[in-house]
Amino acid sequence: MSKHLSPDVFFDLPSGNRVHPWRLIHRDGTIMWKHALWHPNGYTYIPSEQSHEAHIIKTAQRLEELNCWASQGLEPWEFLQPTNWYCIDHELEPFQKGYACIFKHTSIGNALILKTLAPHIQDHEELKECEQGLYFQRC
Repeated sequence: MSKHLSPDVFFDLPSGNRVHPWRLIHRDGTIMWKHALWHPNGYTYIPSEQSHEAHIIKTAQRLEELNCWASQGLEPWEFLQPTNWYCIDHELEPFQKGYACIFKHTSIGNALILKTLAPHIQDHEELKECEQGLYFQRC
């Protein structure tokens, strides 16, 4: 940990890892911890269970894979960006446990992204258009 960063800005995860909000969940990816843990309602939700942390990491990994299909030939800043993810107060269990999220592409419309990604969605996954963007759920 850099001595120039305040320890107060880091998230303490159940695994014992301490991560900065702008740290990538996967080293070669585009999705940061802030995308998963900062909620549009203004709250930050830190997982209290290691299983929730694992769901977030696995969901991020799958989103990164889907991003490869959605963003082929585009610039690195054009990617699938989660807008609503982990929320322990959400009425739906997938959001409470971290294996569902809503995302948008930073430069391509939802309809085209849905059409592009549909052939790559696995049997245990769901991808559909919703009011806020595209809803993705695994498991």
